[in-house]
Amino acid sequence: MIKVALIDTAHWHVPLYLDALLKADVEFVGMSDPTGTNGPALAQKLKTKCFASCKELIAQVRPDLAFVFGRHIDMPSSANLLLDHDIPFAIEKPCGIRSVDVRQLAEKAARKQAFVAVPFIFRLSDTMRVIRSGGPIKIDHASFRFIAGPPSRYVQAGNLWMLQRDIAGGGPLINVGVHMVDLFRSLSESGIVAVSAFATSHINELSIEDFIAVTLQSDSGAVGTIECGYTFPSVPGMQRDFSFSVRASDRLLRSVDKGIEVIKDVRAGIEHEFVAADFELEPCYSKFVEHVLDAVKAGSPAIANFQDAAGVLELVEAAYTSAAEGGRTIRLST
Repeated sequence: MIKVALIDTAHWHVPLYLDALLKADVEFVGMSDPTGTNGPALAQKLKTKCFASCKELIAQVRPDLAFVFGRHIDMPSSANLLLDHDIPFAIEKPCGIRSVDVRQLAEKAARKQAFVAVPFIFRLSDTMRVIRSGGPIKIDHASFRFIAGPPSRYVQAGNLWMLQRDIAGGGPLINVGVHMVDLFRSLSESGIVAVSAFATSHINELSIEDFIAVTLQSDSGAVGTIECGYTFPSVPGMQRDFSFSVRASDRLLRSVDKGIEVIKDVRAGIEHEFVAADFELEPCYSKFVEHVLDAVKAGSPAIANFQDAAGVLELVEAAYTSAAEGGRTIRLST
């Protein structure tokens, strides 16, 4: 039985992990909640102890595996503590608010040969499965759109810090858009050499962006466009606007109702195929938990790590710089 600790549980994603953890063969040996908001009640539910900090928890218990949540700005501190104590862990994206901090964590984890998993959950999604089902692909261009609900949902979840740029690092791009940046990086299989972006913050009048449109270009020539925002008027049963299209060699894949349309240009003409797909991302967190538990038991690599997170965050920073400078193209070295 794996001994599990939950670090800094005042985070809206904790319930998405608990479903899978409660079904798994794990023992909860402690949790931390510096805010004192949901930790005590959750500890009582899980029949474990709630500590005031990650440092205090590690001083008193020795988990086999930790799941790290918390404020974006605090994530590097928790990660460093766990690395120093040789405790395997999974940590929520974006892993920090500065790419230099996450890059340092990547180097430290590599030196220590530590197990670190980052939930870039599109890698476990139906979307990725269908795109890759035709074998190796060479992306020509791709577009992804993910418009989430309004900022008020973070207030309701007790995560007001998510609306403060100096603590969260930004808005929908660093929170939601990182998944699509990772998806494009994974599919293009080449370095990103240019980034440009435009953003707006006049709708919600917060320090974070309401909406941002980002363009990425890889050294292979592939172009990716990403749109994300906190502007969807969420109602029960309808929480977001998600769509995508990907052109790869002789195929174009695009999201349609309840699945993905695959259009192929073959010698005999144009072929159309519909593949059923679930675009809800919440179930992917259960898949991620299962993946982490299996990987720790088997001693196998995680589906994504600090190296991936640092690469994504560098592109996010470039996009924010571009948006702040009126859409100036930011050139990157690969």
